Amino acid sequence: MDKEISELIEWLKVASAYELPSYKELPSIPLYMEQVTGYVNDILKPLNPIQKDLLTSFMVNNYVKAGIIAAPEKKKYSQDHLGYLLAITTLKRTLSISEISLLIEMDKDVTMDKSVLYGFFRVMEKDVLQETAQKTLIKAVSFKERYDKETSQKDPEAENHLRDSLALIALRMSIQAAVYQALSQNILDSVGKDLHGVKAYQLENTPSNKEKEREMEINASQSKRVALIKKTLKK
Repeated sequence: MDKEISELIEWLKVASAYELPSYKELPSIPLYMEQVTGYVNDILKPLNPIQKDLLTSFMVNNYVKAGIIAAPEKKKYSQDHLGYLLAITTLKRTLSISEISLLIEMDKDVTMDKSVLYGFFRVMEKDVLQETAQKTLIKAVSFKERYDKETSQKDPEAENHLRDSLALIALRMSIQAAVYQALSQNILDSVGKDLHGVKAYQLENTPSNKEKEREMEINASQSKRVALIKKTLKK
């Protein structure tokens, strides 16, 4: 676990200091699709080192078709587009496309200045991320110190203690994420039903049969992969 805990600590240090680029730092020259996806993926890579394509051209086209973001001008995307795509790509881990669309729809009630809207999102994301990452970093460092001490004392349970401690943090944070997601969805349901009407909002958030089938296929594939790995490890 020496390598793993050291890499985790280094990553938490990066996350503790991470922030999205300011609006002025976003490319001022309009970009083509390939440049857009490359830029957004590069910006978000420090927080997602394993996953390469957080944003694809297919996703961007769908956001345009759904009216979530404005259509590009002459196939080129502006700073406003980039700001929205960074926000959407960050939020889609916990919110549905319908919920993200609802939030963006309400932007006009705040201001029409996209730089102000992006700046607000950037500051909020930075505060939440850095605060959480810093607290986690402190815990991870203390676990490593205990692990190093137990290892030096040749404690046979040193690695188990470290793994268990890290797993408990991950479990607690996963529970928090699930609770926050449930609360967020219920709040947005109340807003969406009032804004669009109950029937329309329910239709927006009711998955089609194809979507349900796709989700079942993904779950089945994931379960099959996990079972295969477990079987391989037992050999």
